[in-house]
Amino acid sequence: MAKRTSRKKIRFEAAINAVESPVFLVDADRRVIFLNDGCATLTGWTLAETAGEICEFSSTGEAASIEAFTGVLCPPQETLDGEPRQVTRYFTHRKTGETAARIVHFYPLNTRGETEFVIGVVTGIPVTRQTADTSIITQVHAELAALRHALRQRYGADSILSNGVSMRRVIEQVEAARRSRIAVHICGEKGTGKEHIARTIHYTSDLGQQAFVPIQCRLLPAHELHEAIRRLVEADWGVRLPIAALQPGCVFLDDVDTLPRDVQQRLVDFMASPRGAVFRSNVRLLSASRERLEEARADERLSDDFYFLVTSLQIELPPLRHRMNDLRVLAQHFLEQKNHDRSKQVTGFSAEVWSQFEEYNWPGNLDELDEVIYEALCNSNGPVIRADHLPFRLRTGLDAQRLGPLADGPIEALEPLLERVEREQIQRALEQAKGNKTKAARLLKITRPNLYRRMETLGLAESEGVE
Repeated sequence: MAKRTSRKKIRFEAAINAVESPVFLVDADRRVIFLNDGCATLTGWTLAETAGEICEFSSTGEAASIEAFTGVLCPPQETLDGEPRQVTRYFTHRKTGETAARIVHFYPLNTRGETEFVIGVVTGIPVTRQTADTSIITQVHAELAALRHALRQRYGADSILSNGVSMRRVIEQVEAARRSRIAVHICGEKGTGKEHIARTIHYTSDLGQQAFVPIQCRLLPAHELHEAIRRLVEADWGVRLPIAALQPGCVFLDDVDTLPRDVQQRLVDFMASPRGAVFRSNVRLLSASRERLEEARADERLSDDFYFLVTSLQIELPPLRHRMNDLRVLAQHFLEQKNHDRSKQVTGFSAEVWSQFEEYNWPGNLDELDEVIYEALCNSNGPVIRADHLPFRLRTGLDAQRLGPLADGPIEALEPLLERVEREQIQRALEQAKGNKTKAARLLKITRPNLYRRMETLGLAESEGVE
């Protein structure tokens, strides 16, 4: 019996390998079962190297990594639930780096009503007509994958995702910064990704194999902040550790505008010293703030010397509300990051969700977008995030945003305003108590004699009520 099964398997593999089109097979747990020779030709990956790997709907990972390859083989959740699908995927050859867009046709193979395997057939994209894959989910996923590939080719770091003009200058500045060791200051609202930019500059630079050392100037208690700076200025930066990953290669001062003036001066003096010169030749100084440092300098929270020390290059990050062209690829990126290690893969967002995302002004920027997607993912029970999966706070935030801020009225003189409010409250209490001053005083939570005195002061007639 085993021999018969083995012969069937051999005949199946031989037949599929004879097909020129790339063909692959995954099981219901999204594990790679089979790849034909066409897949190996297209991608450079063989069955021996990929058998048993789990496919996850994610465009993260280096183009030549096995995660990137298995990501394009991942069936849509609808196919795992029993429905055929065809989608556009980007295949990158592991050796040549060439990327090609292809249509992948996914077909469920069912046993007793349940999908046991999914077979994928890869075909070219017809040039004479639009592909049948017009779903917004697949379009955004393909756009994200294409954008990652373009950025990886241009900069060697695909973690800054943008299609828009507002981030073009930022990407160019990051590229310039990572090729040098100058001090860089990053400015942006809370949640715009300042530390992410700092880490990108460091890890893609020639010091990237060494440690990234963050110092949270706003969050650290005063004594801990002073101790951290003391260790920084007193360390022997000429000593090299045997393990590169333990050797500091970058010091990142977050919320640098909150540093006390005496600490600023200590850093300025250190950088001007011979030991500071050793530091500068071995370690890069990066910093960040929520406001432009020109403002902190203007009101003398920042000294001129310290300002010039940290601002050899300044990068200003726009808030998410000014990057709405990037919203879809950013949201898809956060979603696909969270697909890792999940039994069910969520592939995208409904049209109603996109509409609400684009209407919202995102005061918490990228951090808020990431949190909203995480909560929605926890609430979801299917392959697509719907509007009812979004957290309550986003829906209430949208409602508040639609109402807008309360109109500012003229500022009134305080005494007449307080007198008017007090008069109105006493009159309401008397009316509710039907003129009974004892009850009215109880409603106002004051004593009856106090009520009489306030009525007399305000000129309220005795006819306002009876006992």
